[in-house]
Amino acid sequence: MPPISISLPSHIRQQSPKTSSVTVTSVPVASPTTPNLCSFCSQIDFSLLRYPTTTDLQSLNDGHPAPQDLSPFKKNPYAKVEPTWSLGLLSRVHESASSCTLCHAICTVLDQQPQARANIAEMGMKDPLVLGTIALCGRLSAPEGTAWYAYDEKYGRPLERDCFFLRRLGLLFRPADEDEDVEMPGMASKVECWFSMMDSFQTMNTAIPRGFEQETKKVLMGDEEDPDTVWFAGRKRPEMVDVGLIKQWLGECLEHHKDVCGISEEVDEDDDPDLVEQMRRLSKPIPLFRLIDVHKKCIVTKYNLYDVDMSALKFASLSYVWGVTPQKLTLLTQNQYDLQRPNALVGKVSKTIWDAIHLTEQLGLKYLWVDALCIIQDSDDDKVMQLGNMANVYAHSLFTIIAASGDDCNNGLPGIHTPRTAIQEVIPVIAPSDTSPGMSLITALSPTHQSHEHPTRKTVWASRGWTLQERALSRRAIVFMNNHVLWSCSRSHYSEESNCETSSLGTMAWFGLQESDPILSSSERTWYTEDLPEEQVWYKFQRLVQDYSSRNLKFQGDAHDAFSAVVEQVRRMTGENFLWGMPSGRFELCLCWEPFRRGLKRREELSTLEMTTFRRHVPFPSWSWLGWSGSIFLKVQDKELEVGLNPKVVCFVLRNHPLRVIPVRRISVDNDPERANSWAIPHVTDSKYAVTLEDIYEHLPSLTPQILLEIPDDQLLFFWTETARFKLSELKKQGPSILPDNPVHVREYTKYYREILDEEGEVVGRTHPCDPDDDCTGVDEQDGGDGDGDGKCEFIRIANNYLPFCEPEKLVMQVRRGRGKGNGNGGGGGGEEWKRDVRYRVNLAEIKKEAWKGVRVGRVLVALG
Repeated sequence: MPPISISLPSHIRQQSPKTSSVTVTSVPVASPTTPNLCSFCSQIDFSLLRYPTTTDLQSLNDGHPAPQDLSPFKKNPYAKVEPTWSLGLLSRVHESASSCTLCHAICTVLDQQPQARANIAEMGMKDPLVLGTIALCGRLSAPEGTAWYAYDEKYGRPLERDCFFLRRLGLLFRPADEDEDVEMPGMASKVECWFSMMDSFQTMNTAIPRGFEQETKKVLMGDEEDPDTVWFAGRKRPEMVDVGLIKQWLGECLEHHKDVCGISEEVDEDDDPDLVEQMRRLSKPIPLFRLIDVHKKCIVTKYNLYDVDMSALKFASLSYVWGVTPQKLTLLTQNQYDLQRPNALVGKVSKTIWDAIHLTEQLGLKYLWVDALCIIQDSDDDKVMQLGNMANVYAHSLFTIIAASGDDCNNGLPGIHTPRTAIQEVIPVIAPSDTSPGMSLITALSPTHQSHEHPTRKTVWASRGWTLQERALSRRAIVFMNNHVLWSCSRSHYSEESNCETSSLGTMAWFGLQESDPILSSSERTWYTEDLPEEQVWYKFQRLVQDYSSRNLKFQGDAHDAFSAVVEQVRRMTGENFLWGMPSGRFELCLCWEPFRRGLKRREELSTLEMTTFRRHVPFPSWSWLGWSGSIFLKVQDKELEVGLNPKVVCFVLRNHPLRVIPVRRISVDNDPERANSWAIPHVTDSKYAVTLEDIYEHLPSLTPQILLEIPDDQLLFFWTETARFKLSELKKQGPSILPDNPVHVREYTKYYREILDEEGEVVGRTHPCDPDDDCTGVDEQDGGDGDGDGKCEFIRIANNYLPFCEPEKLVMQVRRGRGKGNGNGGGGGGEEWKRDVRYRVNLAEIKKEAWKGVRVGRVLVALG
């Protein structure tokens, strides 16, 4: 049969102004089941992409060993690395697209991913070599209470098997080597890439019968009774969202996941009576918990925030991007009563909010929580109380609707009122026979840049600071991508484009969903840390901090507030109190946090909302990771101690009214003496570490009682330590160790640092990554940074870093002194000269133990601001 000409939609034909692309306008079709592949594509071993059928899974569940000759049960026959085939130059793929169905589908994928094409062009790859790689995408396990067996060649008998792995077809792009034969099909001689699009194609089914598009229910839901149903494979999704599928996901979770997705005691608002009492004292009017009534299309304000039982309310919440486009309507002091009238929201709210109202109503709920309409936007008092309640809102909502498509609040939820237009091509790759049903692939709708990367990772929604805690605290999430919908709860992850809705036959852990989904309450154990409940929580918290610190904030002063709900949830899960985003029981370990890959910039803005007992807009301390902009790595897990990091300071924090210094480890006792288990929190009685007010007056004489009484709570740390001074080299540059010609890799992985020099100019250490645009020496050109004028920088020891098989080092903090002024308006009439007795963090560094011992000064009392 000759090729059939099919005109692509205009949005597919349109060329990107930044890239060049050959758009193919005809789809080669021989028959619905016969492969039509070129000489390159036909070399791929598509049998590795086979997914299990109902018959396979039932056989495993009945105790029969897994067949060794069928994927996903057989071992990778090629090597330990993922098998990869050359598909020739991209120009060849375009030329072959008129006759090869897979080449045509590759062109469609690129046309529908303009950002990917832009990235390829940015790297200077005008005609890259294209590789097809069959990579792991998920872990298939037996249903709870069932054991699976596979034949083990080593023992010559069936043994219990933890899991099997499923694969998808991804695309790799790199420049061809000068001596490389790009015209030769077959397995790639060098598996290396500059840019990747993983999970581009997935198994759809065995040979697709004619007219399958009309079998909507079967395509969407699958059939556990049909022995030929292929599970966890791709499927066509309709233009408009099938709300019945979302209802199925929600219903399954409500019925079967109560043990992990229900409300736990740790997140009940009654668990925090001190917060409630504090809010009572701070507020004059009675604060209200507001919701949108999706039936009456108005705001409901009949719930007292102190008394409402959120666990009894059935409401949804919305997580979305406000963007630069102004909201059409927000709740303000002047309109709060007008918006309580029925139909007050009709035709007045932004499109995303309106679609969320419609979806909530379709799913059978009465109430929806949206920040723009449930928090009075021009009232700081209301914001303080409502933000303090954010952990409860998202943890208690029945589900959260996540609008991960688009870049503002007027994008809407694709598939609710606006059809989704992305093309899904079906590609027969194995012909049916008397012994085999054949196989087809289908275009995936959210290819990712890297394996195990979440589909939302590159969205605008995932780049915003506020949205992280909204996802992390939600028990259930309905995620709207541009062209399909995802579901995730504490136990299951589903996709509208994959046939996943079975738990009785087997369970699937998608690497791109579970391992990268920032959800605190997930029952899915991560494989990257110990299988202990508390360590699992700290690992997740560490990842959340790293993710959050790399995100964007429209207002830098929101840095504390936009993460406060995560901190509150972790406090409830672990019992730890926090000080500026760092757990008090692990505080000295967390003080060793470091930049992740790149340098950081100091946040100079004050907090957006008033804080501390002074009710002021306060600075972010330099010692907290919240005081810096840029991605950081928080050292909070026990394994940091196990590998040789040993903190050598004990920190005390300044608090006011009455004036006092207390150990950070005991702030829970100070916060609420009656409720704290003070017997379980060690006292600091060793005079070597203890800090008193008298010590401060003696060793830091400018910090008088009058001065300290004017400094807000939790700003200054005090601890005894050693100090030393060293010179720093000029800025050094370290490029990436792999793919040094890739401009994107060079930009992303290049590090800037300074070497630490002794008196003879010998290198005795190095700093952590620096921001090349900032002066990160800590030396003031006029006075040396601390008045000595010797051009050296001051370092204070905070830990010993004795890694196995490495020379012992001191982990030190590079600091600078405050720039005090003699005629300022500081407290006590003494100006700001006291700031010269306060040190501020600049960076961390490692210095060789012997070099430190040679120049260190005796123990000093440090005030760290």
